[in-house]
Amino acid sequence: MAEYKTKQKEVLLEYLSQTRDEPQSIEKIVEELKSRGEDLGKSTVYRLIKKLSDDGSVKYFSEGKKFLYQLSGGEECHHHLHMKCTGCGKLLHMDHEQSEIIIENIYGKNGFTVSSGETTLFGKCEECVKKSG
Repeated sequence: MAEYKTKQKEVLLEYLSQTRDEPQSIEKIVEELKSRGEDLGKSTVYRLIKKLSDDGSVKYFSEGKKFLYQLSGGEECHHHLHMKCTGCGKLLHMDHEQSEIIIENIYGKNGFTVSSGETTLFGKCEECVKKSG
């Protein structure tokens, strides 16, 4: 079945593209789009996010009891680790070569295979480290 590119989907993708480094909750997405004059209801955003997650366009992870969503780097996003700043909430993509070194090191020492596209390291980004002194 053909997938149609609706105005609502375009608006959502544009917003996620503009906030690429900041994972968003459904509530925040709806609130921000409303403040921009876009009328996307919560159920519409849920439906579109589900489709975008299913096709790999959007990456999601849980933070406590809620899910956060972020535009994926496409297929390439599944081949490297991610780093989430506990200070500002940014989700950063680790360089592919660095990811491979870490993954191979873990396997070599522990015999454990890491699922790179689903693995997120938590810590503080350079900006947050500078702010905290």
